[in-house]
Amino acid sequence: MPLTRRDFLASMPAVAGFVALPASATNTAGTLQQVFDNPPDQARPWARWWWPGGVVEDGELRREIQVLRQTGFGGAEIQAFNPAIPNLTKAERLQINDYANSTYFAHLKTCTDAAQEQNLQIDVTFGSAWPSGGGFAITPELALLELTPAVTSVRAPVTGPIRLNVPPNTRKFGAMSALDARTKDPRAADWRARIEARQKVVAVVAFKGNAPVLEKNKNYRSAIVKSSGTMEPETTVVLTDRLGADGMLDWVPPSAGDWQIVVFKQFVVDSGVMAGVGEGPQLVLDHFRRAAFDAHARRVGDPMVADGARTKALRGTFIDSLELMPDIYWSEDLVVEFKARRGYDLTPHFPHLLQPGWMESWNPHASAPYFDAGEVGDRIRADYRLTISELLIENFWKPFAEWNHRHGLSARVQAHGGPGDLLQSYGLGDIPETEDLESAGDTHFMRLARAAADLYGKKLVGCESLCWPKRSFDVTPGEWHARVNLLLASGVNAIVMHGFPYALHRDAWPGWYPFAPSPFLEGFSSMINEANPLWAAMGKLNGYIARLQALLQRGRNVVSVAVYLGEIGYYHDIEPKATHTLLHELLRGGYDYDRINDDCIGKGRIERGMLVAPGGARYRALILPPRVSLRASTAAQVARLAKQGLPVFYADRPPLRDEGYFEQETRDRLVRQAIQETLDHGARTADADTMPAALRQAGVAPNLTFTSEPCIFVEKSLDGRSAYFFHNPKDEAVTVRFVSKAPGHPESWNAFDGSRTGLKTTHVDGRQEVSVDIGPGGGAFVVFAARRLPPAPRWTTVDTLDLGQRNWRLGAVGHGAKGRKIERELSLNGLENLGTLDGLADFSGQASYTTELTLPDNWLRDGYRIRLDLGAVHDMAAVAVDGRLVDTLIARPFDTDLTKHLRAGARRLTITVSNSPNNAMIDPKLPGLKNLKPKPAGLLGPVKLLLEQQKAAA
Repeated sequence: MPLTRRDFLASMPAVAGFVALPASATNTAGTLQQVFDNPPDQARPWARWWWPGGVVEDGELRREIQVLRQTGFGGAEIQAFNPAIPNLTKAERLQINDYANSTYFAHLKTCTDAAQEQNLQIDVTFGSAWPSGGGFAITPELALLELTPAVTSVRAPVTGPIRLNVPPNTRKFGAMSALDARTKDPRAADWRARIEARQKVVAVVAFKGNAPVLEKNKNYRSAIVKSSGTMEPETTVVLTDRLGADGMLDWVPPSAGDWQIVVFKQFVVDSGVMAGVGEGPQLVLDHFRRAAFDAHARRVGDPMVADGARTKALRGTFIDSLELMPDIYWSEDLVVEFKARRGYDLTPHFPHLLQPGWMESWNPHASAPYFDAGEVGDRIRADYRLTISELLIENFWKPFAEWNHRHGLSARVQAHGGPGDLLQSYGLGDIPETEDLESAGDTHFMRLARAAADLYGKKLVGCESLCWPKRSFDVTPGEWHARVNLLLASGVNAIVMHGFPYALHRDAWPGWYPFAPSPFLEGFSSMINEANPLWAAMGKLNGYIARLQALLQRGRNVVSVAVYLGEIGYYHDIEPKATHTLLHELLRGGYDYDRINDDCIGKGRIERGMLVAPGGARYRALILPPRVSLRASTAAQVARLAKQGLPVFYADRPPLRDEGYFEQETRDRLVRQAIQETLDHGARTADADTMPAALRQAGVAPNLTFTSEPCIFVEKSLDGRSAYFFHNPKDEAVTVRFVSKAPGHPESWNAFDGSRTGLKTTHVDGRQEVSVDIGPGGGAFVVFAARRLPPAPRWTTVDTLDLGQRNWRLGAVGHGAKGRKIERELSLNGLENLGTLDGLADFSGQASYTTELTLPDNWLRDGYRIRLDLGAVHDMAAVAVDGRLVDTLIARPFDTDLTKHLRAGARRLTITVSNSPNNAMIDPKLPGLKNLKPKPAGLLGPVKLLLEQQKAAA
């Protein structure tokens, strides 16, 4: 009989446990082989655990902790929020805002106690949702500010006074939305007035020039500059005290021509904490003011660590990417701080700050400035951005790290999405964390977090993982596996899956799931919980990740070169295309790289001709990508390093000047002098796309040399051994060949089953060339060892048994549209898409295919193996013989060795295929869900048994 729903669900712990790892693994001691065989708990992947605000129950929390442990997770990050949770009861609506109160902290204590019992760890998001803020702690006086401009164009001569466009408060998501009952709390009765009281005109600046041409773009929050206006900086005049309350300016231009007058007004940013829960209004805290952080920490952090409240399982706290939404980043004391730090008054230069798109939330982009003042504008903007970065680091990131360390906790930091020195901000945390949603899986972006870990001496590199925009329900285990390999080959070694929702309304399948498609959101992420039929893949995937992370968290990263990153804030088009070309060619040329900032160049030292960063990372060379400017202080430090013997390379051309505005002639001269000193001491210039050749010519050794098509890789030094992890991003299998100076004999370590085999090697020009086969989307961990292991046996097919067109008994158990339950049994004479079968077009669940088979006598011989090849599978399969699980297959090729499980006589073969929730979620009447498209489901084959004979050793 086919597996019933009860049988299958009962088998799921076994499926997960097929590679789930022993609970006793609690430390990193032991040889490489020992930690690979039995990874420590800290090597297991984590999950973001979404809570529906305060609508949680202690019993269910304990159960889910146990589920996470049994499925191979090592920890969970608690994120309590309310992204428009549907179908709440009246009682649940009353509970939803139980956050940062005694009820919430009691639930949190339940979790950490249960986690300690299960050898799990817990991180807690430092505030509900994002950005940080909310509650009565963040009052209007501590809320995030913005500077908003309005331009008035005047053609002189003109008679005065002049009516000016005065900027209104830019409407965003609403800081005090009337639709949010919490804003009507009597304790916030005067908040709107207090918010309004913070409005003020900060500056009125006029200058001679033409107006910009702006246009709207649906992809961006602000207008983009189609063509910049002109500006004559020497005509600038500050007229703030000439503006009347009625908006009339008591002034006329002193000369004929076009004039621009810009009013800059301060507002509390009209956006609250997105999806935040808790009492009171949800104002975003001022990230540039220390008092705001301290108030927030007293509310959301201090009660977690009060006497008797903390459990050892509480590892640390976490801050998500900032996603602040000001028009222009602003702080009330910015002008004072700017003058103290940069040496001049920013006020007359405010118009230079108008460059929409820079560090804009969600869709930052490199737009032209409103007014083109040439080099002057670039210098002012560089000074402003440096000041904003310093204020953010000093008043938000440093206090966050200090708060955690004061309480014995780890700080986990997603520093991207904010206007700071990204590497320094990441590096202040104990666990720098990147994400694959923002980057769309861009290895160059994700390597930034690894760079910060190397520069500042951090062992773990996190990643908010497994996110696909516009794909909420159809992501497959094969895609999870491929993305994991990409992350690990990008320097990540502490994966956090996004995400695991609390089982709210679990009786109504699929229950609650955040970020599902809706009229307002196209959806994203992976549905990683028990409601997803593909949850059965998690045990095997987690075991695979744990083995690899056990190695990648150990030893040190081996990175050939450091590439300067001088930007404040970061997004994909913030640097010129030539820089991306440089990074791409470095990896293709076998040179792994870290980005390096001014801070670490200044603190770096030279040992044996290598640059040693503050955290101990070592680099064989320093590369400065194409850029016009460089801080004079950094140029001097680069010259110091070159004098001490470090190879320095300028991509395309050396910088020409200093970045800043103050005393620019002196600083520019210092930059030119320093660059000449580097050239005098051997610095070279090379094209961005030929940099690997220039490095080799200069004797800077790469990590390896590819003799086949290159792929993404990282190198580790593990207990004196060299090791590489490779990722094949292609949709077909490849053979990667490379030459390395690593001593010893190469082995392939299989993270699915823990096996090790020797790899084929040849000699090229006296060097050892290694060949490693990698499946589609797959990964390969290659370790060089002192002793040679025999290679994996080679097999040739001598007979084939086609199973596809025989009789199959099909048992389908799952759900259809609108959560209806489906249980069907059918007889099939062949294999086809389940969606073509009557009643299964919208099926999502487990489909068990069972057939009886008797092998020919000559198949059961020594020296032969019997391999099952399932062909096309949508989307994973569990293979059982006579009711005993043999293997769980989550990625192509869907095949497994059945030799040890087949005997003479009749045997029952059961292949249980799970498909994604997608087909059951399609609803032609609901926005968002009506756009989903049907996907193939089930076992499509061709299914074959292959008799294979082992080839004699060459």
